[in-house]
Amino acid sequence: MKKKTRNGVIAAVALSTDPGGRTVRGVSVPTRVPRAHEAVVPEEKLAGYALDPAHPRGRHKARVFSAALGIERSDWRYLRDQLIEGVVDAAVLGTRITSFGVLYEVMVLVDGLNGATAPVAAIWIVEDDRPPRLVSTWVDIP
Repeated sequence: MKKKTRNGVIAAVALSTDPGGRTVRGVSVPTRVPRAHEAVVPEEKLAGYALDPAHPRGRHKARVFSAALGIERSDWRYLRDQLIEGVVDAAVLGTRITSFGVLYEVMVLVDGLNGATAPVAAIWIVEDDRPPRLVSTWVDIP
């Protein structure tokens, strides 16, 4: 959904939802990611970014995944499976409409390979009629 600002520029409207999934700013916001059971996690998003200790921007995420959950780059399939399983039942914490599609933020509890469990934020994009695709993820350490 887009909204005109006072100067006539069209800007994306940021939306957020409360846990009940009620209407926010006059827009019905889903409580779950649409078609979550069809979610896709590209290998490059995990192995080539979020779990890559050599990636210029992803290395910080990789360090935290390793320290908090014992999940390394070679474990990307393990993390993928946990995210795909978790998104099905995860409540949508917030949404944002972009020119590419709708972004949905969820929190998934991930069981680490080191025996620890930690909340992992996952941002999914739904473009047109495609299934949700992971665009970002990180361990949510307060």
